[in-house]
Amino acid sequence: MGFQFRILLSMLLLMVLSLIGTIWVAWQFAVRQDAEYNEQRLLRKEAAIERSMEYVLDRMPGAFQTGDIPLVFSDRICELADVHGLDIGLYAPDGRLLTQSSFSTDEATLIQLPEAVLSPLAQTPNEVKRVDLGQVVLAYWNFNNLDDEVVGIAQVRYEKRTVETGDFKSFLIQLAPLYVVLILGGALIAALLSNRLIRILTIIRDRMRELDPTQEQSPIPYDQADAIGELVAEYNALLRHLQKTTAELAQKEREGAWRLMAMQVAHEIKNPLTPIKLGVQQLERAWMDDRPDFDERLKRFCKTASTQIDVLAEIAQDFASLADIGVQDLERVSLSSVVDEVVDLFQIADHGVRWDIDGFHEDVFVRGSRSHLLRVFNNVMTNALQAMAKQTDKVMRLDCVESNMGWRITIQDNGVGIEESLIEQVFQPHFTLKKNGSGLGLSITKSVVQQLSGTIKVSSLHGAWTVVEICFPRG
Repeated sequence: MGFQFRILLSMLLLMVLSLIGTIWVAWQFAVRQDAEYNEQRLLRKEAAIERSMEYVLDRMPGAFQTGDIPLVFSDRICELADVHGLDIGLYAPDGRLLTQSSFSTDEATLIQLPEAVLSPLAQTPNEVKRVDLGQVVLAYWNFNNLDDEVVGIAQVRYEKRTVETGDFKSFLIQLAPLYVVLILGGALIAALLSNRLIRILTIIRDRMRELDPTQEQSPIPYDQADAIGELVAEYNALLRHLQKTTAELAQKEREGAWRLMAMQVAHEIKNPLTPIKLGVQQLERAWMDDRPDFDERLKRFCKTASTQIDVLAEIAQDFASLADIGVQDLERVSLSSVVDEVVDLFQIADHGVRWDIDGFHEDVFVRGSRSHLLRVFNNVMTNALQAMAKQTDKVMRLDCVESNMGWRITIQDNGVGIEESLIEQVFQPHFTLKKNGSGLGLSITKSVVQQLSGTIKVSSLHGAWTVVEICFPRG
């Protein structure tokens, strides 16, 4: 059921209910008017009949007794009944019927008055006792002689006037055209108002469906100061706020993207540069000390530094392309040579680490990019060395075993470890446990590993060790 139809139905229902209410009120008013009319008419009839009887009794010579009632009123009671349009009956004080104007045998004609009537008349002789039989009301009162003695009881049978249904139908017939006009007018007004309301709501709905924060949206024109105007004003205000917020958010995202890129570039470049710098310092010291193996050290350093410079160039190319990490052209790479090269670089830097390497034989091949694999192991081993910075006995264990997936490489250090509650966060961008870390190393490492169809996970015992497990398919 549509909103517009519900408004129209509600208006029609309101009109119908108002018509029913008007009929009910009019009927109740007519009933109350008839009740008041019957009450007043009965009082007038009672008073008139009582005065007529007193007029007759006052002109009787001597003391009037109960036995004289049939003789005195045998003819006059019919005259009184005809004059006043009521049936009249006269009873003895003990309730015996003495005479009456009508000889009908309906429920109002009693030969002997019941105790329910006689007892109230005896207790309050100057008051009228009424018995309501529904459509008929019987009124009883005592009448006295000149000596103020109760000589009889008068009965009046009064038939109530009821509401004339014909008159009420005539009233309804006269009222009907007015309500027909009201119903049709109400339906027309409801249709016009609902059409206007639906039109505005439809415009707001369509605008909300078409709302695009990246496109310029014009406000809805509406100049009426009503509830719809308040709704339109709120929508227009929300639209302006959304456009302003979207522009600010876009600006912040652009600035954040550039900051993130700068941090990633700095982090990726820092890892190869750090061991190169340490290697240069070691070569300088060997030169100064005139070491006999200087030439061999220099050759090893030049080879490793050249490879790391290629890694730096690859990093620059990746970020210059503004795309993903750049693992696209895969080749068959020996993991053993990659690990040897990274380990040689760190050994030249002489971090005081005892290396324990096992399982990297000449048959360990994967599909990947040599430069990207170098970056993976550079990042992982740099983090491990930093975790062991305060250890006196530094041990780095590298192990490679064959698994269902291919090759499983584990890199374990005996550094400070990671709390169990933080393990799940180590691959999130900007998460770091170092004071000066960017929190991007493991995030970038995980991205590279996944692009090479591999997996990486970390396990640790806080204060004891950390193990990084990397799995690659066979190459």
